[in-house]
Amino acid sequence: MTLERAIFQKSYLVRYLVVAAACLGFAAWFAYDGFVGYPRQLAPAQAYEKLRDLSAEDRQEQWRTVADENNWPRRAPKSVEEIRDDIKGQYFWALINVAIGIPALIYYARSRGSWIESTEQGLTTSWGQSLDFSTVSQLDKRKWRDKGIAKAHFTREGSSHVFVFDDFKYDREPLGKMLRRLENQLSREQIVGGPTEEETDAETKKQATQDSAAS
Repeated sequence: MTLERAIFQKSYLVRYLVVAAACLGFAAWFAYDGFVGYPRQLAPAQAYEKLRDLSAEDRQEQWRTVADENNWPRRAPKSVEEIRDDIKGQYFWALINVAIGIPALIYYARSRGSWIESTEQGLTTSWGQSLDFSTVSQLDKRKWRDKGIAKAHFTREGSSHVFVFDDFKYDREPLGKMLRRLENQLSREQIVGGPTEEETDAETKKQATQDSAAS
């Protein structure tokens, strides 16, 4: 028997890496503004608010003097309250981006170089999960046709487990061969939610014959 190996597809790795890099980059940007950029604006804002009791003309003249002495912009700054709200907003968006970026980076690290490989009894994986085809009680193919996901339900040491075939993330051809091997060891009643691979092949062949005859 020829053993097959399905490797995690590079396109998915790139997606994880792009999401991680983008989110962590934005997180750093928001964090800088929250901890450094906006806090720098507090001193001018506080100084400007001390002039609030002056008339508009006097306040403007006095502010120019204060701004020039401290090398601040002459334009009127935001209020202290507005700046503090901006700082909170930067913290919020930094946390949101970290919450997305860190998991994406973890998925990238875990998935890089991962594989599913066939064995004499079934299959094994780079992360230590294995599947003995003789222990499979049901193969659920409801999502196989549209999403490339099939779930093998099996029992090990009295506990129920699920192995997921995902041909969007792993090389489709070798993973499809492993799925066919599993189907060959199951009864038709054990395969639910969709046709077997042999039935799909037969339907494709039939349709091709009809199209050829029609033309």
